[in-house]
Amino acid sequence: MKNRLHKLLLSGFGALLFAATANADHAIQSSQIREVTEEMTRIARAFLDTVSGEPSNIENAVGYNRRELLALGFEDEARTNYVYWPYLRKGLPLDFMSAQQRMLVHDMLNTALSAKGYLATIQVMQMEKILQDTETTGFPRGTENYTLAFFGIPSDDETWGWRFEGHHLSLNFTVGPGEVSVTPSFHGASPARIPNGTLAGFRNQRGTHEAGLALVNALTEEQRAQAIEDGNPPFDILSGTLNRPASNWDDWLALPAQGIAVATLNAVQKDLAQRILDEVVTTYRPEISASYLAQIDVNDLRFVWFGGTNEGEPHYYRLEGSDFFFEYDLVQGGGNHVHAVWRSKAGDFGADLLMQHRMENHD
Repeated sequence: MKNRLHKLLLSGFGALLFAATANADHAIQSSQIREVTEEMTRIARAFLDTVSGEPSNIENAVGYNRRELLALGFEDEARTNYVYWPYLRKGLPLDFMSAQQRMLVHDMLNTALSAKGYLATIQVMQMEKILQDTETTGFPRGTENYTLAFFGIPSDDETWGWRFEGHHLSLNFTVGPGEVSVTPSFHGASPARIPNGTLAGFRNQRGTHEAGLALVNALTEEQRAQAIEDGNPPFDILSGTLNRPASNWDDWLALPAQGIAVATLNAVQKDLAQRILDEVVTTYRPEISASYLAQIDVNDLRFVWFGGTNEGEPHYYRLEGSDFFFEYDLVQGGGNHVHAVWRSKAGDFGADLLMQHRMENHD
């Protein structure tokens, strides 16, 4: 009886200690996120200061107003419309910016992205140069067509948003007091793997590409029968908006559960699923990615695959759970044109932050 009581006391103490540690970790994360959002707000305000006052002589001569292009209302419909194809999108393009403003764009990106994520973003933009030099379609190409937009007034006390977007890139941020949402998060490239020239062999999105192949090829025959779906892989991501009417943009939320549950995998296979998750989320700086990873249990996810399972074969895979949703589509261009997106079923465009804000301020 004495030993049992001793164990119960230790168990209770352990639970209290675990709870205290978890609360402490949450407090540390919240403090770190607040530092990130305050940095975002500070640099956003510095950027807006560069477009204060009357349009410059250059703007008047060319016929544009940088502030009108840059500063949009929080309710502007463009905020919740991510566009990853060549498009004359809202925002202030790099082509219209001064050198000082372009430097501040990079400062903004580094408030949100990890070193890996920042380099991946710049690589997407640099790949656009290849398309600009080789295509004859007349699409707006080139790094000058990437745009920055602010939605609402950057503030430490109110919710606002910002976006950096261009062909094959859409980074969407909603910023609240000490909170930040980073989805949808889209990266793409064509070619996905450069076939010739001095950069032959370079692959954009290499981490998620190799992680997906590693997992599907680590499955047993029985597991592959569950994970791999029959039929051709989707031509594009299923959560995209290209060639879809706005009324169908949320159809992806009703996709049926497919593939194999990660919870049924062995330890090595689960580590490979975790590798995909880590590759996706750590696109963002450690304070942000740690917050997301703390909320996602890999055992709650499912993995589904379409297409070939060998290097070079067109394929599509998805890793998803109750909220986390990641698609990797390598189908177009003979399997050398990649579209990859991370979305949140409940929190895209800061929907979770806005819902929390409404609840906290509901009379």
